[in-house]
Amino acid sequence: MLVILALAVAACDSTPKRTPRARTPDIKAVRDTPSVLRNTIMAQSSLRGMEPVLVSGYGLVVGLDGTGSRDVPGPVRAVMEREMLALGVGREVGPFARLTPNELLDDPNTAVVIVSAIIPIGAPAGTRFDVQIDTLPGTSTTSLEGGTLYTTNLYRGLVRPASPATTALASARGPLFINPFASPERGALDSVRRTQGRVLDGGWVIEPQPVFISLDAPSHTRARAMAEAINSRFPQQSGRAPVARGRNEELVELTVPPEFRDDPDEFTSLIRYLRTEITFPEQAAVEYARALKEQPALSESLAWALQALGPIAIPAVRGLYEYPETRPRLAALTAGAKLGDLLVRPHLEDLALSGPPGLRPSAIALLAVLGEDPKINLFLRDLLNDPDVGVRVSAYEALDRRNDPSIERRTVPGKFTIDSVPSAEPMVYVTMQRAPKVVLFGSPLTLRRPVYVEAWNGRLMLTADSPEQPRVKVYYKDPRSEQGSSGEVRPELVELVEYMAHKTTPEEPAPGLDFSYSEVVGALAALLAKGGAAAAFVPETDRLALALLRSRQTEMGEDRPEVSDEGPAPDAAYQEKSADWPGSAPAPSAATASAGEDDRPEGPAPSTATGPAAAPTTKRKYVVPLQPQKA
Repeated sequence: MLVILALAVAACDSTPKRTPRARTPDIKAVRDTPSVLRNTIMAQSSLRGMEPVLVSGYGLVVGLDGTGSRDVPGPVRAVMEREMLALGVGREVGPFARLTPNELLDDPNTAVVIVSAIIPIGAPAGTRFDVQIDTLPGTSTTSLEGGTLYTTNLYRGLVRPASPATTALASARGPLFINPFASPERGALDSVRRTQGRVLDGGWVIEPQPVFISLDAPSHTRARAMAEAINSRFPQQSGRAPVARGRNEELVELTVPPEFRDDPDEFTSLIRYLRTEITFPEQAAVEYARALKEQPALSESLAWALQALGPIAIPAVRGLYEYPETRPRLAALTAGAKLGDLLVRPHLEDLALSGPPGLRPSAIALLAVLGEDPKINLFLRDLLNDPDVGVRVSAYEALDRRNDPSIERRTVPGKFTIDSVPSAEPMVYVTMQRAPKVVLFGSPLTLRRPVYVEAWNGRLMLTADSPEQPRVKVYYKDPRSEQGSSGEVRPELVELVEYMAHKTTPEEPAPGLDFSYSEVVGALAALLAKGGAAAAFVPETDRLALALLRSRQTEMGEDRPEVSDEGPAPDAAYQEKSADWPGSAPAPSAATASAGEDDRPEGPAPSTATGPAAAPTTKRKYVVPLQPQKA
């Protein structure tokens, strides 16, 4: 009977048993981490979101002088109409009140353009950046000179009219900066150059770009320890979220602190080398300092590791400021400067004054970040007289960062700033990215007298008949209206720059030519090349075009071009930064100075093209470093 009952129960439970699913064992990343760095975050995880983000969108440039076009492909026109309605075109109030999107698109004083930019790694909301402007392929737009980009939303990736709707990551607007070395007259070659441009510092982040720490071996305990270590090193500020927040056992989300907004790479480097165990930091500093002497090949990594510890590491690095071996010494000097140790000052001054040419700009940049010390400012002022043009520019940028009172500043509202600094080496330096600036090196810079110089085929002329003449006559014929105007300015170059840029209004009735920043830069290059003043013309170049080219080709799945980050090869006036300097940024691109007989620079002119462009390579006079904004 029991047997029958057992058989019946077995029959009722006829559902097949599930075979337990085989579990894939966790595969931990194998990292070849030096033993001295095994307690750091980089030894146990990787960072996600570390690629700069390519964003783009269709935009509208307004304020042209009949050089735009109405030929907009149907799909693009549909996108533009939708965007313009969302941004307020056609409303009862505003700059485009009672205008329909189609009316604006059909106006010859407007042009549809492609707006592109690179959002920096981990950029928080509000981060500013330059944007690239290109006319829409196939349209008849001949020039973007004098135009202003209307507010444009920028989306992730390459712009395509049929792309599905996504969230805008950034926006952009502002006056266009056109190739300043193109003549304002309408010519075929210059027409090509004038259909590309950029808006300096014209983009801003809407959606923050988060960075995540991804643990090799998921663990709530380890993720929590990492978050605590980070928040201990970067304390939470009032009204702000903590820098690190654990999302789960595998991810820790990072928010870039405001002080690193302009240099998120520095922040992420500090995170990589931060120790997960926050006990006994003094002992860790001693271990790192010992490793610097024993393992010089790790100098760059150990410099970051010492900085990640914070000011408590200063006593350990001081003993290496005079270490005979170069790489450990430079690592210690870098860490000491970034941690604010003023005792590093004389050692950095020695390098800045008489060190290898490739290290001098780096030493100056480190002096810029040290705390209040009048001796540093006095030393940097002396470097404004250095015969090396790259050193002079680096010294100015360091003084600018330190808000030194020797810099006299004027502002042309809505356009650019004019800085004047004392120097025994007369020079005009103009920025070509971020905040637009004209920097006059001299005490002060003045126009020659007597003088007769002309530019742009006689459309711009300066004349003074004798050395005693107190004012210089300025004549300009507008290529758009064909109307001429005359005025007079004092011989100081700063007065001429201000006169060229000033726009006469009822509120500001002083005379002026209302040049854009790019027109002022082009005019200065042409006038100095013709001998209008005894000063070199030095334009800064930027790497926006190269960065966009690489991002676009990566987006399309192509191999990255084998192009150099360094721009044209340097001449004797400047040598690239040494690769031995710990934590140094990639070598900056170069800039040329002076101008050729057609009022353009001899050698490569700064290009706004989105692809590699052929450029002449003759008669280059100066090669100038593009110094980082932060050391």
